[in-house]
Amino acid sequence: MADKNAESTIKKWVATQSKEIMEKSKLLINLDEVEEKEASWLIPGYLPKGQICIMCGDGGAGKTTTWCALAASVSTGGKVFFDQTPDEFVKAEPQKVLFFSSEDSIEYVLRAKLRKSGANLKNIFSVSLKNPQFADVKFNSSLLKDIVAEVKPALAVLDPVQSFVPDNVSMSQRNEMRSCLNPLIALGEEFGTTFLIICHTNKRMGVYGRKRISDSSDIWDIARSVLIVGNVPGSSQRYLSQEKSNYGQLSQTALFTIDETGAHLEEYTDRRDADFVRESDFENRQAPQRQDAEKFIVEYLRNGKRLTSELDEAAQAAGISRSSLARAKTELRKKKLLGSKSEGFGQNKAFYSYLLEQRT
Repeated sequence: MADKNAESTIKKWVATQSKEIMEKSKLLINLDEVEEKEASWLIPGYLPKGQICIMCGDGGAGKTTTWCALAASVSTGGKVFFDQTPDEFVKAEPQKVLFFSSEDSIEYVLRAKLRKSGANLKNIFSVSLKNPQFADVKFNSSLLKDIVAEVKPALAVLDPVQSFVPDNVSMSQRNEMRSCLNPLIALGEEFGTTFLIICHTNKRMGVYGRKRISDSSDIWDIARSVLIVGNVPGSSQRYLSQEKSNYGQLSQTALFTIDETGAHLEEYTDRRDADFVRESDFENRQAPQRQDAEKFIVEYLRNGKRLTSELDEAAQAAGISRSSLARAKTELRKKKLLGSKSEGFGQNKAFYSYLLEQRT
């Protein structure tokens, strides 16, 4: 009997303690008291406000130029190049931007990129890589929380992801990565900050979308929007493809170019990262045949102009396919090595191919 009384007393005590803990911490919420809200956007359709988003791409694809263009537009209240909002409906106010970069120097690279992109530099804040405390900025650190609380940025960029993962966390461990990223969700909700995490893509051929992100699939899962930046095969253009969106349909892919003043929109397309990856893989598989065709053309025309029809016949006799020959001609024209012209009129008109003067 004594044991039963003791057990009953313990249960009552535990129940009382649990109730007190929940009351003190306000652990539970009643959904009847929760106000429903629609998603708001930093960049309509592409980057939701107050959420974790990621941008990834190969080295040299234009990630830094792209996020600098984004930061510049947020700092001025202007329109970033990939935003599809009609100009007359753009009503954003200038907002603050915070960034951390362990890949590029603020003094030598990033300030100039931001300035040339038209940024209001007074609205952009960072921590110098030369500052010893930079190493303490981690996704779950109190230092990052304090900085965000002080600046209250609309956008915070962390480039690249590996620099801000705590030392005791393995990116390949799902639970560990999710735990260290969770504090960003709370910061986003509290301060309305959109966190843009910059990632590298892996080098595996034939993979696209989710499988393109290096090191951790957890980053994809926790992100509300995923953007992939890449090179358009056979072109000087780049692409920005939205591969994931939790708050609506995927936005169109932006094709853009980069010059000294930043990124510039060329057009929109419905093609996605997978389409460009397949096209690139195809070109890589065809590259040896094209390169052999290029060498044949250069050697055949070394002594001067020749009839284009004769060039085509000679290439076919050498076992070069029409498609490889066409790609080789296109590539040589891009390199400004191959020219063509017509001579004569009417039935006597003939087309010639010749080598241009090579430029070093």
